[in-house]
Parts: sequence; C-alpha cells; structure tokens
Amino acid sequence: MVWKTTPRKLFFSSLFLMLLNGIGNGYAQTIVIGTPSLGFTQACASQGFNLYNLSFTFFPVSNVQAGNQFIVELSDASGNFGSATTLTTSTSVTSPVNVSFAMPTTVAGESYRIRVRSTAPAVTSPNSVAFSAYYAVHNQPFSINNNSGTVSFCEGGNTTLQVDNTGTSASPLFYSGLSYKWFRNFAEVAGATGSSLTVTQSGNYYAIVDYGSCVMNSYSNIVTVNVTTGINLSISSAGNVDYICNGTPRLLTSSHQNTGYVYQWYKDNVAISGATGPTYNAAQEGTYKLRITFGGCVFESNTIFLELIQLEADWNVDATEVLIPGEQLQINSVNNATTPTYQWRKDNIVIAGATTANYTVTQPGTYQLTVTETQGCTISEQLTVVVQYPIGFTVTIQNSGDYQSCNVTTSTLSLNSIIAQTTSGNVPVTLPNSNFSYQWLLNNAPIAGATGTTHTINNASENGSYKLRVSIPTFAPTESNAISIALQLPTPVLSAVGSLCGTNTVQLNSSVTNSVFTYKWYRNNTLITGATQPSYTTNQAGNYHLVISYGACSVTSNTLNLEQNSITASLNLTATSIIIPGETKTLTVTTNAVNPTFEWFRNNAIISGQTSSSINVTQNGIYKVIVTQTTGCNATQEAVSELVYPDSFNVTIAANAGYLPCESDQATLSIANFNAVNSSETMSILNNSFGYVYEWFKDGELVLSSSTTTYNIASYLENGLYELRVSIPGFSVIISNVVEIKLGISDDFTLSTEGALCESGGSVTLSSDITNPNYILTWFSIENDSEIGTGNSITVTEPGNYFMTIDFDGCSYSSNTMVVEIVTTDGITLNIADAITVIQGGSTEVIASGVDNYTWYLNDEIIATGNTFFVSEAGTYTIIGTIGDCEFTKTFTVTVVENTSIVVPNVITINSDGINDFWSIPNEYVNKEDVEVIIYSPKGKVVFRARNYQNNWPNSALEYAKTEPVFYYTISENDEIIKRGSITVIE
Repeated sequence: MVWKTTPRKLFFSSLFLMLLNGIGNGYAQTIVIGTPSLGFTQACASQGFNLYNLSFTFFPVSNVQAGNQFIVELSDASGNFGSATTLTTSTSVTSPVNVSFAMPTTVAGESYRIRVRSTAPAVTSPNSVAFSAYYAVHNQPFSINNNSGTVSFCEGGNTTLQVDNTGTSASPLFYSGLSYKWFRNFAEVAGATGSSLTVTQSGNYYAIVDYGSCVMNSYSNIVTVNVTTGINLSISSAGNVDYICNGTPRLLTSSHQNTGYVYQWYKDNVAISGATGPTYNAAQEGTYKLRITFGGCVFESNTIFLELIQLEADWNVDATEVLIPGEQLQINSVNNATTPTYQWRKDNIVIAGATTANYTVTQPGTYQLTVTETQGCTISEQLTVVVQYPIGFTVTIQNSGDYQSCNVTTSTLSLNSIIAQTTSGNVPVTLPNSNFSYQWLLNNAPIAGATGTTHTINNASENGSYKLRVSIPTFAPTESNAISIALQLPTPVLSAVGSLCGTNTVQLNSSVTNSVFTYKWYRNNTLITGATQPSYTTNQAGNYHLVISYGACSVTSNTLNLEQNSITASLNLTATSIIIPGETKTLTVTTNAVNPTFEWFRNNAIISGQTSSSINVTQNGIYKVIVTQTTGCNATQEAVSELVYPDSFNVTIAANAGYLPCESDQATLSIANFNAVNSSETMSILNNSFGYVYEWFKDGELVLSSSTTTYNIASYLENGLYELRVSIPGFSVIISNVVEIKLGISDDFTLSTEGALCESGGSVTLSSDITNPNYILTWFSIENDSEIGTGNSITVTEPGNYFMTIDFDGCSYSSNTMVVEIVTTDGITLNIADAITVIQGGSTEVIASGVDNYTWYLNDEIIATGNTFFVSEAGTYTIIGTIGDCEFTKTFTVTVVENTSIVVPNVITINSDGINDFWSIPNEYVNKEDVEVIIYSPKGKVVFRARNYQNNWPNSALEYAKTEPVFYYTISENDEIIKRGSITVIE
C-alpha cells in the first residue's frame, strides 16, 4: 500500500489498518469517497432555475461491487444529516463522478452541506463545504400600498405599509410562511420581518421577500412617505402688549392666516363662542390661545395673558453709559401707556421743555425719565441712567492684510479702533467720528495733507515708522501704536544709449533714479568700484546689471549685454497677428540703435511719410521696418510682422438674465458673444468700437438699424422672433441666432362676486372687468376639475372654489381662487335670554352675532342698527339680520322693575361694643374682585380704597372731627359706579 500518497498521512494510516483488519476477518474490500466538489457557492433556486452539479472521486475503482449506488444527500439548514434529503443517485463505476440535481423547494438556510454515500460497499464521504440555499417560491416583483407611489400623514402620526394581496401567485401573500425585509432610504429596518410595516418617518420605503443571502427578484415598488410638517402657530396682541387698559378690547392676531384653516379662540381654556376667525378682540382679562384645524391636524398656539392696569417703561440705554466728547447720546424710551406724559431731569433738576419720550444727551450727568399714564389709571415709572466721559483713549492702527516687508509695492495703514477707557472698563468708540481730527506721522514728523483715517504708502522712498495722532475734544492728542513700513523697491530697467564701435562709449541708464537709494553696478557679476550713480558709462563689452538697496530691501535689475558693432530691432506684435476690419493697430519698433532712422513697408512697398518708430495701420498685409543707425557705427536691422483678417465671424444674442417667458413685462436683447475666428484662434470682439452697423429684425422685418448693440422690447405687443445682422466691411452679413421674446400681459383686472347662496337656493355671479377682446377667458370649478364656462362673467348655483384663466399669445394666466359658500347659520344669537329684566334707571347691553347686518325694532319701530344695543325700556324687541339675500329674525322681551332689594347702611357706631362697629355692606358687593369700594373723608380725600372688600372699615386708627362725622362712599362694579351715598360715624 505504500504506493498511494496523500498529505493526510494520519487518515491513510487509519485506513490502512482498517483494510488490513477487514481482510483479516474475511470481509470484502472497501473504497474511499472524496469530499464532494460543489459546482456552486450558493444555491438560489426558483421555478425558473433549479439545476446544480457536483463531482466526487472514489478509489480503488476495482473495489466497487455490483449493484452499487452512490446516493447524494443534503443536510438540514444547520449542516446536520440526521434527516438527510436525497438529491440524486448514480451507478457510475468510473471516477470522478459528475452528477446534476435540483434543490428541494423547502430549502431555506445558510449552512447546508452535501455528502455522498455508497451502498456496496457502504461508505460515506466527508461533508462538503457549507453553503446557503433558498428556494424562492415567489420570485417576481410585487406591490405594496396598493401600488401607490406616495403616502402622506400629519407630523406625530403614522401609516401602515403592507404587501398587496392580489389573491394570485403574483403576491407573496399567496404563499404562507414567508418572511420579509423592509428598507427605508435603502437601509434595512431592524426587526421588520412581517408583511406590513408601521412607519412614523418620511422616506423611501420598499420590501423584499427574505431569502437570506440570496438576491432574488421578489421585491416591491418604492413608496415615498411624506410627513406633513406642523405649523409653528403663534398669536400676538396688538402693539405686542399684555394688558387691556380701561376696558378697550385688545386685538389678538394669528401668525398663520389661510381661508382653508378652521379657527377657534379660547379664554382660560374655554372655547369662545363665535370666535372663529384669524383675529379676536379680547375685552376681558384672562389667558388666551388659538387652535387651528387643517388637513386633519390640530395645531395650538402659545398662550397670552392679558391683564388690566399695568405700566411698563424701558429705554435703549444701560444703567451706566459712556459719552464720547463731541458726540451725542440719543436716549429713546418705550412704554405701554395709552396716553403717557414725560418729564426728564438731570441731576434731579427738571430739564425745561424735555417732555417727550426721547432725549439727546450732550453732557455727562445723572438723567431720569418719569413716564406717567394719564388715561384710566394714574401710574408713574421712573428710569435712571448715569452718563459719564471716558478717562482716556487708546488708538490702534493696522496695516493692510497682504503686507509683507520688502515684497509689496504699496501698503495702506488705517485706523483700526479707538478704545475709550472708563472706570468700569473699556468701551469701543464708534467709527468714523466727525468730531475727531487726525494727523499721520512718519518718523514722528507730521505728513503734509495726511489727515484722514487711512494713509497709503506707494513709494519705497517713504519707508519708515508710522503713527496716527488723534485729537479729541477736551482731551490731549493721543498717538497710536507705531508700524514700520518697508516697501519693495522698484525694479530698475537698464537701457543703453549708443553702441560699442571702436573707442565709442555706451551710457547705461537705470529707470530708477531716486537719490535716496544706493546704487551698485556690476560687470560680469563683479562689482565696479566707484560706480554708485543711476548711470554708468563704459567702452567695454560684457554683461552689466545694477543692484539698488534702501534699508533692509534690495532689488536687482535686468542684465544688459554690450557687444561690439551690432544693433537690434523688434516689433511689438508677433510674427502673425489678427487685425479686425475697422480696427486700428499700432506697430512699434524697439531698437538700441543710436539716432536711428526708420522706413516702413507694406507688402514690400514703401509707405510714404512714415519715418517714426511707430505706425498706425488698418489693413491686413506684411509689414516691415528697416532701422538704420546714423551715429557711430553704420548699421541696419529689419523686423517683420504679418497682419491677417479673420476667416469668419459669429455672433450670439440673448435676452437679459431676469427675462422669463410669459412673466416678464419687458426684455432687453443684447450681444452675448461676438467672435472673430481663424484656423489658429478665436478672438472675442464683444463691446468693440469698430463702427459696425447693427440691424435688429423681428419676424424677418427690420426694426432698428444703428450702432446700438442692444434692443429693448417694452410691451407684449412687440412679442416675436428676433435676430441681429451685423455688417462688417469685406465680409458677408453676420446673422445671429434667433431668440423668441414672449412678454406677459401687464393689464390689471379685478374679479368680483354678486349675490349669495342660501340654504333655500340663490346664485352668485362671478365676473371680471377685462375688456380686451383678444383674451380668451375661461372659468373653472376646482371641485369638479372641469371647465364651466367662458366670457367675462358666469353665474353659479353650487358652492365651491372657482377661478378664471386668461389665454393670450401662447401664454396662460390663472386668477386667484374665489370661494363661494352657502350661507349656513343657526340665525341670530344673543348674549341674553329671550326674556330679561332691567332695573329701573339702568340698562343692559345686548350683543347680537351670527349674521352680517342688523336692524333693531321696538314695538315694530326701527330703533338702531349694528350688532349691539343697550336696552332700558320695556317691550318686545325684534332684530332682523341679513347675509346677502338671506334674512333671519330674532325677538326678545324686556321687563323694567324697581330696585328695592339692596340697601347700603349709612350709619356706624364705633364704640367697640361689637355691634355696628364696622361698615357692613350687602353680600352682593363683598369679597368680589370686580367690585371696588372707595370711602372719602368729609373734605373729599380718599381714606379707604379696596377690591374684595371684607366689611373691615374703619380700623382703630380712624381720625375725624366730631364736628364733621359724615363720610362719603362709591361702590363700582367693572369700573362703573352702581352705588353712592354717605356714612355717619357715631361714637
């Protein structure tokens, strides 16, 4: 057996012993079956595909007995073969064996294994590698949410998405036992394995049937869930105050006003009858809030507590303020008084004439403002501020942010801040300040004319130390911090006068000649002793350069090469350049020749009269200049440049950026691009001044011919197709693109309604004041989503939302929505019962609500109009109200009776006998917040005043003269006097 080799020596050793033992006991020879080799890594089966293969080997082949079968078995989902499933069988007698098979329709797991078992001899192979296997009983796209792509609900709510049950195999619900995976925004929703999902967040949701690691075709449509965002509802009171003074109603207003909202106002958490609009006039003290119902959602506002009688005052300053000399401190006060009066004081002394809410302070001191409410209640509030001068100032200047020593050519110094020093801290001074004066200093010396808050240094000769001196009224001048400036030195450009010819000399000149700089000349990088001026004369050839220095900065010039017997000539244009028809180009020759002469040529023909170093040309051609040196050496040199016309032109027009078709009421066309083109480049000639003629065309007809490059369309009457044609000498007319201009109509019009819909019928006529016969007017019903008529007006008999469209010149315009509603009401509602009693001499306010217009009748005679009336007479009252053509009637009766039941005592005995020692009034007026008791002395002075009176006057400290024992009283309810009289005090 030693001729068989394997890496697993222990395995074959055991097998060898087994075979020997088998032979020794007289049994048949056995075989070894290798580990099955799978032709797949996972089995994702379905009705459309379920065919898999594997191979295995066995040896020795000769030991396979007659009738042997190889049985291929599948484990359970955890890899256990306790209840193995037969996949296929084979009777092959040759190795290796290849078999194909289908997965059972029940597979669903991640750890299946396969083994091979033979029957003769009975041998089992090792288990295969683990693999996932699923049979997709449902393997096609399915729908959720009734195949609707969107669903919406209110913020804080939820909705349930579920797999649609079609009753057919197209739905996974047709198959029992399936589990699912749900995804939101392509991320799996943890724990969501059922056929439905309750969602509370917006996002894109979909579901798949859970086939483990197998990706199948069983997935749903995507449903976009939108969560309706709540409105941030708030209410505010008129004037943003929280009180009601003297019974005047305070208007409360909703922050959100929409005809689609349902409003309900509350006072002290109780709904206010009839308060169903976006505003409410609050006349009583209490806590108010608003609820809005919209789209099934209810939104609640903040609460506002409105209180009677309160005065609040404030101003725009702190307890201590700093006043800069020469400036003013504007004090503006605010208060919630209805009719306030004001009085200002300085150091407790009244300031004459200072009786307004605001005051301008120009001097230090302690200022007081007394605000007094003169209407309703008399209340005063005093505010105090201490205004003081600074004790000194700190001035700071700064350099421009890009300043670098020796690396910039200009620098701007500016006033950065002025800090006022006070006993309580530092306070920045607001800049600029016209009361201050400024003087810039260079090396502690004033700079002439430098008297602003900024100073620019743009010459290196002005390098040095800078400060700013600030003069402030009543203070000594203050100097800022010092800043050193070292600007980059100007780079010298060397030029030569003359040429080296024999013993001739050449003068080298620097473009920088300021005497404050230091100059050093170099020849072939060697310092020339004694050469310390802006110019240097030499007769030696070589490479010359100049170094200029000033302080810590230095700069090196260009290098000039001096050679014997040569001159140079070069043109400012390249060898080939474009010239545009109508353009003038200047050719300039640069030469080092001494006393040169110039001759200019075009296409080798001399140009008469042109003998200077420059020439202006307007034509294409080959231009040449010959330069001749006339002093010193006789030398000539020439330079050539060719000017060519473009091959073509293109022009593009466009409307102004803000133009919108059918919306804008005017437009401006202008040239967006204008290019000259040849084979090597494209050159923009936009905004040129070459004198071209621009012709603007509308619908093929010329509308403007001039040198103007823009065209204005001022009215929709000028709508059409526009193009621009440009005439260029020597070229065909250049035609632009076509731009369609379609301006919107600018007419103003009004929609109106007439009539009303009652519960018993009626009609409403919707109409417009449009008279333009070219407009097509169409009326629509939003509820019916249909056209209901055309023309200037239409009569409707059904409630709903209507609008009108105008069609003109390819544009359509929609009006606002007009709401037609049925006048539905329970009739006229009163704040009283149908029969009331009025005490003789008094009156009762009757308030009607529920309709638009009111007419009051007493015993069939008209007595008033409006929704309120004070009744004081007996009789039968009738109110007739209308809403449009709808009429409503309400009646009530009034009986007048004499008031004899309430008696207020007019005598008290203060002898401490426990009987009638205090003024005890009827219980109707005792311990009530809305009842106020005031008692006056015999001379009319208030000696007692209280609400919630406790029958506790007088106290032991009452003082009076026995000759004047009569006091007087008033009893008020809701700030209205209902009882008055006298009280006689007897001991």
